[in-house]
Amino acid sequence: MPTAIGSYLDSLLGSARAASKSEAATPSTTPSLADALAQNEREPSRTSPAATVALSEEAQAYLARAAADQSVPDKPLTAVAADARAWFDQQYKELKISSAMLDGQVAVDLTGQTRATLSAVASNAEKLFTKDEQAAAQIALQSRFDAALSPHVVIARHTGDYVGLYEAALTYLDQAGADERDTQIWQDQRKAVIKGLGVAKATPSEAPDTGDSNDPVRTLLDKTTDSGSLKSDGSTSSVAAKARAMLDDQINKARDKGTDLVFGESRRTGEKADFSEFDNRMLAAMVLDPDSIFSSVEVRAAKSELDQRTRLTMLNAITLASDSASGNLKLLQTYAGMSEEEKSVLGVTEAVTNRIVQNYQTLISIQNAFGTASAAGGTSFGISAYL
Repeated sequence: MPTAIGSYLDSLLGSARAASKSEAATPSTTPSLADALAQNEREPSRTSPAATVALSEEAQAYLARAAADQSVPDKPLTAVAADARAWFDQQYKELKISSAMLDGQVAVDLTGQTRATLSAVASNAEKLFTKDEQAAAQIALQSRFDAALSPHVVIARHTGDYVGLYEAALTYLDQAGADERDTQIWQDQRKAVIKGLGVAKATPSEAPDTGDSNDPVRTLLDKTTDSGSLKSDGSTSSVAAKARAMLDDQINKARDKGTDLVFGESRRTGEKADFSEFDNRMLAAMVLDPDSIFSSVEVRAAKSELDQRTRLTMLNAITLASDSASGNLKLLQTYAGMSEEEKSVLGVTEAVTNRIVQNYQTLISIQNAFGTASAAGGTSFGISAYL
């Protein structure tokens, strides 16, 4: 039965409590998300001025990696462009392809590239990049913009506050580095967003339609839907089949070593299954198991791994948030980034999203009321204070 991770917002803090009690838990046992939620039902959250969360070593490592991803030092544009050129050439050699776009789809993995690198490629810095490379980089930039703005889209569609959506878009654009700000793409987008913000203020409760093709918010709104069907790239069955093949590969390699692939901590011998190359959608597809191709042990192991990752993601949202409102936005962004398979397995429903949106609105009202005192250091809003 799916674990409803968001039925109550208090439950989102249950995982944090579970982590803070790790010293009391059996060293070899990691509480599942379901266990954390059950514990939360027994111990309702307490209001406090600020939340202090003691993280396990695994959670600390997760957050350290996330921080490291955002701490890349600035490089001269010429160096960024040269590195990107070398990276594309290496990709073509390894993948045995000659273009970054094939049949209208991006054929290289740009997820590891920085925003500055993507901007340099999209704007053809130093005249080093092909039309296809520029197009691929622009698609990746829009995808990152979409991911950052998705929670604000949810709020806008539930509240009619499209002004807030465009203000968030402006904030995102203004976080660009100096080189990106110098590009025509950035300047055109910022101009379009400012125009959209003006229209949003003039027509409350309506999504602005400026007719400007450079408006990244309009692009995002035009392609997002509220469909609840499993419409991610590829069918659930095909994703499950890929996971099956990857797991079988591990099983065969274990047999080559004269041992078995094992799951969990109960077995002292054997090769432990490694889910590090399985994304969350694969794990969720294993749990759903639409074609009954996984054993019950494999399904339980996939569910346990997915629960653990979700718990760490929630800890990330809670501990890195500057205040309760931004914590709610991070949770919304987490939900928005989930595949439909993940939402199905974890019990993320429209009611969950509505609860967070309502909570966010309440927190914004409170923070606006106490904004002056907070700025003066007189008031502190911890993540758990109003959840």
